[in-house]
Amino acid sequence: MGEGVSCREGGTQNPQRYEVTDDLHNMWYLRIVRLNEINLRRYYLSVFQLNEIYTPPNGQPTVDVVFMHGLGDAFESCWENPSGSSGDVWPVWLSEAFPGISIWGLDYPTSKYSALLNGPDLSLLTVAASLSELLRAKKIGRRPLVLVCHSLGGVIAKAMLRACESSTTPPKKAIFDNCKGVVFLASPHSGSPLASILSLIPGVASKQTKELEKAGALLVDLNTWYKNKAPTAGVRSCAFYETMNTNGAMVVDAGSANPGVPDCDPIPIDANHRDICKFGHKDEFGYLCIRNFLEELFDLESLDVDGQVSVDDLEYYIGTVKGDRLSLAEKLEKGGKCDQEIDEAEAEKERIHKMVRRNAISGSARQKYRQFLSEVLTLFRVHIAPLIRSGADEVMVNTAIHSKVLAPLSEKQASNDLFNIADIHSAIYYLTGNCHINWTKPND
Repeated sequence: MGEGVSCREGGTQNPQRYEVTDDLHNMWYLRIVRLNEINLRRYYLSVFQLNEIYTPPNGQPTVDVVFMHGLGDAFESCWENPSGSSGDVWPVWLSEAFPGISIWGLDYPTSKYSALLNGPDLSLLTVAASLSELLRAKKIGRRPLVLVCHSLGGVIAKAMLRACESSTTPPKKAIFDNCKGVVFLASPHSGSPLASILSLIPGVASKQTKELEKAGALLVDLNTWYKNKAPTAGVRSCAFYETMNTNGAMVVDAGSANPGVPDCDPIPIDANHRDICKFGHKDEFGYLCIRNFLEELFDLESLDVDGQVSVDDLEYYIGTVKGDRLSLAEKLEKGGKCDQEIDEAEAEKERIHKMVRRNAISGSARQKYRQFLSEVLTLFRVHIAPLIRSGADEVMVNTAIHSKVLAPLSEKQASNDLFNIADIHSAIYYLTGNCHINWTKPND
């Protein structure tokens, strides 16, 4: 039978050709793992789609904005315009405000989500790697990038950025390097609300839900990475949380919605978890906050294709919100203010009104007043409105107004000498009179 090493009765094996060494075993094992990884990425690439919603007329965008919806949703249903026709989505409004940007919509329809859950794997890292491939294929990452995310879409976004940050492939690394901002709409940054979110997704079996709930530790680890890397890399964050229950419970509250990075105080939106990402009008607070965030990131007014400022939302702040017919005095009276305080507030409101009408004439001045009123309104809604809704007494509310609104804005405005602490205080009553701020206590 010739020379050889017997491996079983009746057979021989050439040791130089067929011996299975540890190195050979490892080589084949790694090859199988690599092939499996490639197949997984191909699978997820077949599930995910990235559609171009808008591109500038000249075909040369200056910024890419990518919208990422949550799991168990679809692009149109997530970002819908409730006041529009079927299929209308509000992200297209940004093209009117900033014609120089490119808008993309990530889509993985609900019909495909069940397949994703029942697919060969549900590795968040594999999904993230697939998305980075998808963005790379669309040449996203060559320009400044902003991600706008709802719910678990924010988790996927952070995982993708992490995969890109550690990539040795230059086009993928560029996705992280050129990411300048992330908007989180009710995205969880800790594991606690994960079960509540998963319960909202149709077709998720209880066994799968229990397995996915174990990902809480992964969320914490992922956000620890984001808190450490995003600020040093120049990635700014803007976060929102819901104030209304979904199916009888709050899904992502202010604490869970906070990514824990500098200059990012979560902003409340009067909506539930499903509807926080839906805007029916261009003057809605949430949409304006997102648009202003983009504007501040890139000074996008200078990036319009024709070099002209296309939208000036100062009119939003100096105009009266529809549907609220109470006067300033009636609002403050409901808030427990005395007659003297109401008279002083009326005078302060009128002073700011004249100040705005007199000075906010040029484009640059209008921008400064818009920014000023936006900051006053945002800080009030973030820090003061929740206190009023909770029934806090007047002393507590006034203390918070001073420490959370007047003091920080006064310090910020000190360098330009345009607005002082009295102007900030007056602006609160001005915005109240225009129905942007509500002083009504519970049960009033």
